[in-house]
Amino acid sequence: MVDNSLAYLLGKLMFEIDRAADQLLQTHVGISYRRFLFLTVLQHSGTVTQHELAVALGYSDPAVSTMLVELAKDGYIQTTKSPEHGRKRLVTITAKGSEVVAKGRQLLDSHFDQLMVIADVDAQHYRELTERLQQALITKMKKEK
Repeated sequence: MVDNSLAYLLGKLMFEIDRAADQLLQTHVGISYRRFLFLTVLQHSGTVTQHELAVALGYSDPAVSTMLVELAKDGYIQTTKSPEHGRKRLVTITAKGSEVVAKGRQLLDSHFDQLMVIADVDAQHYRELTERLQQALITKMKKEK
């Protein structure tokens, strides 16, 4: 039996988009989609503590700590001790990390635009629907806490 529920189809689409993004980024930019998301969130957030980054990403502190070691080793981020609290680490994206985010976003935007054309979907309408769904989800989740 084929599951045609909207929730299933959206989940399947998100999975395929994530997998395609990972393949594109690894092939053309040399970074995994997971690492790209870390850098994108960090670029958007500015300098934050490791814990704040974990909360923003929805990951555990140990998972973020492990990823930060890898990203620092590659020169994408830098960490420093917080002047206010010596046990906290501040995380900042480097120029090299920002360059990777810019390249990755351009690549993914271009491929998604192509997908919209191939699927004959009005991109502006899709954007509006996506924004409405995202806002509705945020509102619903806040009410359910």
